[in-house]
Amino acid sequence: MSNILKIYMNTNCGNNKMTRNLRIYMAALVSMLCFTLRAQVKPAAGGYPIANFALTVNVSEQGDMYGQVLQNVGKLGGWLLDRGPVRVELEKDGKKETLSQFKDKDIRRVFPFVEAEYAKSSHISSNIKLKTFCPLAVNDAETSSLPVLMLEMECTNPTRKEETFTIVVKPGNEICGQMSSDNEGKRSVASNGSFAVAADVDAEWSGNVFRVPVTLKGKEMKTVRIAISLYDSDWISARNFASAGEVVEHACSVWDILETKTEEFSQSIPETGIEDVDTYLRWYMVPAISLTRYNKKGEILTMGYMELNPRDSYWTTWVHLLLYKDAERKMIEECLAAVSPAGKMPTTILPVIEREDDLDINAFLILRAARFYQLYHEKDKLLSYWPVLKKAMDWLISRDTKGKGLPRQVSFWGDWKDVKGVEDREYSPFSALVYLAALKKMMYMGEECGDSVAIEKYEDAYRKGYDIVNKPIEEGGMWNGRYYCQLWKNGSVNDKLLEDQTIGILFDVVPRDKALKIIESLNEMSLTPYGVAETFPYYPKEFGLDPATYHNGAVWPWVNFMDCWARIRLGQKDDAIDIIKRVGRADIIASGDWSANEHINSLTGENLGFHIQGWSAALFGTVYFGLVNPDIVP
Repeated sequence: MSNILKIYMNTNCGNNKMTRNLRIYMAALVSMLCFTLRAQVKPAAGGYPIANFALTVNVSEQGDMYGQVLQNVGKLGGWLLDRGPVRVELEKDGKKETLSQFKDKDIRRVFPFVEAEYAKSSHISSNIKLKTFCPLAVNDAETSSLPVLMLEMECTNPTRKEETFTIVVKPGNEICGQMSSDNEGKRSVASNGSFAVAADVDAEWSGNVFRVPVTLKGKEMKTVRIAISLYDSDWISARNFASAGEVVEHACSVWDILETKTEEFSQSIPETGIEDVDTYLRWYMVPAISLTRYNKKGEILTMGYMELNPRDSYWTTWVHLLLYKDAERKMIEECLAAVSPAGKMPTTILPVIEREDDLDINAFLILRAARFYQLYHEKDKLLSYWPVLKKAMDWLISRDTKGKGLPRQVSFWGDWKDVKGVEDREYSPFSALVYLAALKKMMYMGEECGDSVAIEKYEDAYRKGYDIVNKPIEEGGMWNGRYYCQLWKNGSVNDKLLEDQTIGILFDVVPRDKALKIIESLNEMSLTPYGVAETFPYYPKEFGLDPATYHNGAVWPWVNFMDCWARIRLGQKDDAIDIIKRVGRADIIASGDWSANEHINSLTGENLGFHIQGWSAALFGTVYFGLVNPDIVP
C-alpha cells in the first residue's frame, strides 16, 4: 500500500491528458484499497447526527440510541462534557432487544433528524417507526439552546394478537442519581434536577431506568413521545427553567411547535442536488451547531476548542451568518468590544487568551464584519463599528516594522500554523494575502462610511503589500513563478507549496494568471485521494511532526473547502466538487466515525485531531455562496 501511495504522490501530472487520466485512475485505486483495508480494522463509531447548541447526540449507523450524549456547559473555558450513553431498548417477557437487533432496518440519519423504521424482531411482533431530534430554529438561539432530546416512537402491531412490551430508557448511573418521579395526568416525569426524562403516557422510574409500557391490540398503532433533558444552571435556558424537569415538561407541551421549527431549520439548509455533497454538508454542519455556547449571562460564542477565536470562528460561522443573524452580529460585537486601545484583537475571548504575535486574528475580525455588512447592509451598525475596525487595521499596518509593505511574523504564533517548526518564517503567503484581503474590505467599508482619508491610507498600504507579494523571489518578493513562497528571517526562501494561499484567490487579491498557476501546482504536487495536502513536499521527520500529518502536509478539511470555493470562483466547479467528495468520503465515511475531524493523514486517509472540529463547517460557505448562490459575495 505504501508503495502505491509513493507512486501516486510522485506521478508527474502535467497537462498531458494520458498522464492526468493515469493520476485519476491511481487516485481512485488507492482510495478504494485504503477504504477496504480501513473498513476491516476500524469499526464504525456512528457520529453525531443530532445536535443543537446544548446537546450533541450519537446515533449509530445500525440505529442504536443513544451511544453518547455530549453536553455543552455554560461555564467558559471547557469543551463539550461527555455524559455517557442514554440507551433506548425494548423489553418483552424479560428479554431485551436493542433497536439494531431488528432484522429489517431503515436508518436515515440526516441532520438535524434521525428517522428510522424497525421490523422483524426475534421477540417483538410490533414494528417501530421513530423520529428523534434536538430543537433548532432559524435565528432563534434560545430555542436552539433548549437542552432537550426528543424521541417520537410510532408502534404498530401488524398481527391480530394483542402485544405488550416496554420501551426502556437507560441513562448512565452518573447522571441519574436520586431520581424522583411524578405521574400526573397523561404525563410521567422522572427527574433529579440536572437530569430528567418524561413520556406523554403512564410510565415509571425504577431500577435506574425509565419504563414506558406499550400495549397494542391487533392491528393497532400508538405513538409515544419521550423527552430527555440535561440541565445546566449557567446555560441560557436557566433564565426560563429551574430544572431539567421543567425543561421536559415544556418540551412535551410544545412538541409540535419545536418539531415544526426544526423542520423549517432543516429546509433552510442549502442543497446542490449532488447527493454526496449534500450529505457531507449536513455532517459538517454539526460542529458549528454543537460548539455554539450561549450562557446565562447572554454571552454567545462558537468555540475553536473552548473559546471564541476570530480566525477559527470565521469559518465555523458561515452557518450563523445565514441561519443565526442576530447571534452572528452579537459575536462580532463581542469581538469588537475586546479590541485594545492600540487596536490588537486578543487571540481569543470568552475566555481571553492574548498572543501579541498573531496577525491573522485582526484580519479575520475585519473580514467577519465586512461579510455581515455585505449580506445585511446594516449601515448604522457599520458606522458604529468603523472606529474600532480602523484601529484593528492600523495595528496590522503598524506590524510592517521593516517598511516592506507586509506585517512581519516574529514567532510561530503568526498565523494558524502555530508550531515551532515554522518559527523562523518572517512572511508567509497566508498572512500576507489575508492582510491584503482585510485592506480590500476596509476600502469597501470606508466607501460605505464616507471616510476618504481612511480609503487613501488603505489603498496605499494595499499597493505596497500587493507589489511585494507579487514580485519574483529574486527581487525580494514571494512569487517563484508557480506559487507564493515563505520568506525566512535569515533571508532564505522556503518554497514548499502551501494550499492555504488559496485564500488570496477566494478574496480576489491574486492576479488571475497567478491564481491559475497556483491551482495547477496544487493539482500536480499536492492532490491526494483524500483531498489536497496543505504542505508539499513534506518536511523531514526532524521538523517535529510526521510527514502527511498536522502542519506537515495533512489534508485539512477547512482549507480544502476554502480552496474549493476559490476554484469555483475561477470557473473550476467540477474540480472543486471532486475535492469535496474526496475529503468528505475520507473524513466522514471511510473513517467510520461520521464526524468532522480536524485533519486527515494525506498518505493513509486516517482521521486525526479533534473529531468535532468547528472550522470544518467551512463547507457551508462553499456550498451556499459558492455552488448555490454564487452571485452573492459576502
